Amino acid sequence: MTAHPHKPAARFRRTVRRFVLLVLVAVLVPIVGAGARASATTGAMAVLAQSGTVAPLVPFGGIEAASAALAQEVEDFNRQEAEIAQQAKDVVAEAEEITKNAAALRNDTAAFNTKTAAVDQKTGSFNTRAAALSARIDAHNSKPNTFQLPAQAAAANAYEAEASELRAEQAQLQAEKSSLQNEQSQLDAERSKLSSRQSQLTAASKAQDAKAGALRSKEQQLESRGQQLLQQIAQAIQSLADNPPDPAATMNQGGDAAGPPQQTDQSASQGADTADSPSRQPQASALKAYAKQTGSTVDMRPGTAYLTPEAVRQLPAAQAAQLGSPSTTYDGLVRKPNGHYTALQVQAPEATAAPGPEVFKTALSRRGQVVAYKPGVKLIIDEFKPVPAAPNSSDPGPGTPPPPPAGKAACLANKPSPRRDSGGGWIVNTSQNVARRNKIADPTGPSGARAATAEACLTKNLGKGTDARGDITGWRDAQTQAPNGGLARCHLIANLFGGWGGTQDWANLVPCWQLGMNTKDVSMRQYEIMVKKAVDALPEGEAAAVYYVVTPVYRDASSTIPLGVNMSATVQLPNGASWPVFYTTSLLNVPYNNGPNLGN
Repeated sequence: MTAHPHKPAARFRRTVRRFVLLVLVAVLVPIVGAGARASATTGAMAVLAQSGTVAPLVPFGGIEAASAALAQEVEDFNRQEAEIAQQAKDVVAEAEEITKNAAALRNDTAAFNTKTAAVDQKTGSFNTRAAALSARIDAHNSKPNTFQLPAQAAAANAYEAEASELRAEQAQLQAEKSSLQNEQSQLDAERSKLSSRQSQLTAASKAQDAKAGALRSKEQQLESRGQQLLQQIAQAIQSLADNPPDPAATMNQGGDAAGPPQQTDQSASQGADTADSPSRQPQASALKAYAKQTGSTVDMRPGTAYLTPEAVRQLPAAQAAQLGSPSTTYDGLVRKPNGHYTALQVQAPEATAAPGPEVFKTALSRRGQVVAYKPGVKLIIDEFKPVPAAPNSSDPGPGTPPPPPAGKAACLANKPSPRRDSGGGWIVNTSQNVARRNKIADPTGPSGARAATAEACLTKNLGKGTDARGDITGWRDAQTQAPNGGLARCHLIANLFGGWGGTQDWANLVPCWQLGMNTKDVSMRQYEIMVKKAVDALPEGEAAAVYYVVTPVYRDASSTIPLGVNMSATVQLPNGASWPVFYTTSLLNVPYNNGPNLGN
């Protein structure tokens, strides 16, 4: 038997091809931030700066009797001025709302751009890593991917491990891509909303500019009309000064006489509106210091200066609109060699200059004429000079009020001390000593005091007064002279204005005829009604006032009952303009049927 030769078994090699088809990660496009910036309207801001440039006109006391038509025109002007002032407030309120919305939009846009920048930064980082991964995938796929197993098992496993790592990183980037795309979608929606808000703001701004322009046009027309009316008022004042009416004839016809410009001789003995008046002590001190420093003679009687019609016409309309009245007050006068006068105006401490005096200076610089009136004489004023308030040489102490604030009526900016605060203003009652509280009654009683000058600075917020009562100085004398009655205790500062009448302040009461000096026909009541109307017509707020002075006039130092009273009232505006409600008026203490004077 023949034996077969031995052959080794054949060894087979298994060829394995391994490859990874990885999808490249797409690059994201960065988000563009919102570049449009929200802005506020400009026209509305112009209105904010210009609103309130037209002052209401202040008619003088006799305007209705002098010209009923002019009085009606002034009333119509003031009504239109109030309407435009309200429109200006509305426009300003809208402008402030637009400005507020613009600021909010700017803040939201800035926040949006901050978020956009953050997403763009993340997108940039993502794109960098995506590009790097794509390069690694390309490198992986370009490697040999056919392996002989088991000889190349290690290489195959390494290749597979790298593929798994790339797949994991690819999945992570895909998830990050989805998150970034979601953020981008949210930012796109937010950008759309911001763009819509910007469009709305732009439209509102344009509409606001149109309103502001229309309002400014109305104000300019009102300025022109106001200047014309100021000319007419100045003309009426000049006509009254040149041709004063007969008060008696007018009163007999049942009307109120038109009062001429201030022509009353305000002697120091009367105490009204002079250095003896408590509220004028600061002015008197300043004028005395000025006279000593300059060596000049100062007439320290205050008064009112008036622009002539021609002077009003020459003013720029915008400046004339600030006046409200063709008048301003002064504290003293200095006669110049040419016969004209310098008007002195005492400046309150830390007070800013009011526009009224500055406008008068402008009128003088344009060769306009300013006049004042004294008994039978017209004075020409060709210069206004500010006088600093006199320094207080004594230690003011804790009870002294601080310097008055600017932008208020003169009587509010120069409050006397002592005083009694009343409502938004103040009241001062003074008294004079007398040897006996009753001069002729039996018994005459002990020594006492009689009422003297009473002053009040009245605002729309009036104080609360009290009824008249009590055994006031001269009351028993009055009962002796008028046993049949008909008497009253007259308030100098009316109860209506916050004047006291009880034992709180007898210095505010004087004996008088009830139907005579107190009420009925030409009486204190008639003038008090005029003052109340002037107070009611004051601009809103506590910056304007009516300065009201009532001074009893006695026969001699022993008198306990006045022969009558002198009364005056002046509107005072925050811008320095002023106008008499009525000029200094004297009322006798007689009954309405012309009986005997109660004064002793």
